[in-house]
Amino acid sequence: MRYLDLLKEQFNSQVDMYEKRPGVFQLIAPLYHEDGDMVDIFLEDAKGAPGRVRVCDHGMTLMRLSYDFDLNTENKERVFQEILAENAITEEDGNLFIEATPEGLYPAILQFAQTVAKVSNMQVLKREMIRNLFYEEFGEFVETDLSRYGAQKQHFPLPERDDLEVDYLLNSSARPVFLFAAKDATKARLVAISCLEFRVHKIPFKGFVVHEDFGSLPRKDQVRITSAADKQFPTLEDFREYAVQFIDAELATA
Repeated sequence: MRYLDLLKEQFNSQVDMYEKRPGVFQLIAPLYHEDGDMVDIFLEDAKGAPGRVRVCDHGMTLMRLSYDFDLNTENKERVFQEILAENAITEEDGNLFIEATPEGLYPAILQFAQTVAKVSNMQVLKREMIRNLFYEEFGEFVETDLSRYGAQKQHFPLPERDDLEVDYLLNSSARPVFLFAAKDATKARLVAISCLEFRVHKIPFKGFVVHEDFGSLPRKDQVRITSAADKQFPTLEDFREYAVQFIDAELATA
């Protein structure tokens, strides 16, 4: 390609290209993922923009990401789109790209590779992202898999106390299940206070608490929440597996 010599000079002769198909060239450059695989970068003429070059990945980045991480929630998709917007990268049917003049190709390639690395790190950081999405994941499960119980979001058993909120009310029977999600010690303390206050006011209920990680709570908070709750699930995964079993058993005795 006409800009190969310019790129070789800018990359200190550390790059090469080969034609994948007519008009599409793959860049061979010392730009790597964390696992050592080379970043997939292709160069082609920009569509409808004579004299400009498109730097793209032909969908390889999202395909690579999909092996271990799905953009299957609005929040994950939002984070993905924010990464692209912050780095001036466009996505079209899974293909990530940026366009530049031949003279501006070198910084555009570096910018593109940096963005690919950030998107790919969504896989590496998936545990942290899932932690940040705990309440979203919890709500999605309740509103889909537990919809049979007539789940009502944001229930206030004491109307005058809007600080004592039940995340979900399940089955508004004589003794309903009050379902709480606790991501950290602060929320666990509020749940304990809420359950105790409801009992002081003689409100009939069974308190179920879903923790992000019960084992990470300070010992005093573990004791408080254990004293206040009727049933606890130590992780969201545990709740997903056993929720129906325990809720059915509880409602059968209500």
